[in-house]
Amino acid sequence: MNSNQKKNFGLLPRIESISDAQKVGRQGTWAACFVAGMTTLLVLGSIFAPLPLGIPVNVWSLIDAVIMGIIAWRIYRMSRVAALAGLIYYIIGQISMFSASEGKYKVGFVTILITLAFVNSVRGTFAYHRLQKTEHSESYSEIDV
Repeated sequence: MNSNQKKNFGLLPRIESISDAQKVGRQGTWAACFVAGMTTLLVLGSIFAPLPLGIPVNVWSLIDAVIMGIIAWRIYRMSRVAALAGLIYYIIGQISMFSASEGKYKVGFVTILITLAFVNSVRGTFAYHRLQKTEHSESYSEIDV
């Protein structure tokens, strides 16, 4: 593993360039796509059979899947608002699922990974805009010389 791969390996990778910011920021895209896809599958499954553990899913949950799909698209376009919205929306969804299942729902490994992906999307999108602003200001200062 070369040094460039080592620095970006981990749960909270370093962001030193615009391309790093895009890679880290787009983790939220994949997390939102995963959540939207799993929600859709659970809704379709609940139509044919009751779900285990009393997971509170119904046809109205498709609205959640659509919202997550829109969030995924906007995070892909490096929207800071979408990254924050995705993180907050996911956490609120997990809290509501925990309270609706009367304590039967447990926070698992996948939940933690998805939350970290949304945290990284916030880090990446904010770093992307900060680095892009720095790069543009440097290019303008070179023109003035």
